[in-house]
Amino acid sequence: MAAILTLDIETMPAIVETWDLWPNYLPIDMVLVPARILCFSAKWYDKKSVLFHAAWEDDDTEAYVAMIQAAWELMSAADVVVGVNSDRFDLQHLNAAFGRLELGPPAPYRSLDLQKLAKKHFKRGEMSMKLDWFARQWLGDRKIKHDGIELWQQIRRGTDAEKLKAQRTMKRYNIKDVKLTEQLFERFLPWTGINFSVYDVNNADLTACPKCESPKIHKRGLFYTTAYAYQRYHCQDCGSWSRGRRSVYTTELRPVA
Repeated sequence: MAAILTLDIETMPAIVETWDLWPNYLPIDMVLVPARILCFSAKWYDKKSVLFHAAWEDDDTEAYVAMIQAAWELMSAADVVVGVNSDRFDLQHLNAAFGRLELGPPAPYRSLDLQKLAKKHFKRGEMSMKLDWFARQWLGDRKIKHDGIELWQQIRRGTDAEKLKAQRTMKRYNIKDVKLTEQLFERFLPWTGINFSVYDVNNADLTACPKCESPKIHKRGLFYTTAYAYQRYHCQDCGSWSRGRRSVYTTELRPVA
């Protein structure tokens, strides 16, 4: 089975100096503390536990490096990394952190951004592309509510009791996002276009669904190209469609463009 890692990060906002509340541009010298990764949660598809790493304090370099190293190692062990808006947000934050710490890129993996997938297949049929919307509409669940920016402020500047409470809330919030993302991944499986069974070298000769690897596949007509016809299959578990790798028949002539 493919090593599928669902991952989600939370970031800490920067601290900057400014003369008003409507700056069009802030020079880099006005940045006192850069924005950074605050924490991340990750879950292997075949495991029950959710992994969590955090660097709560801005000046705790040791905790920050350990967190980024942990993310690098997890991603290096993954065949597929699943997220929501991950190509534009999570992975770019992580790659920048890997670069600053001279870790280099993790081992090659395939990124599966569920928001991109949703935009491709469901954009006009859903009112929002956010995780919380799909959690409510598709999963009958929702993200954990919190106090907005105040949660980040308490993590950074609260009393010891406020900090501890805010950290616990952030951890629950981050972990719940990963669980929702993995559940949504399962619902999106028939739409991914990824042949997950190709990663399972031990079962290469078995006839199984290329998305969920279920053996419950039924023959359903043929799939046609301009020159060949292939047996088409429908999975009774995840609902995805697939085709055989060998043609059923072909024609001698080919169309000419």
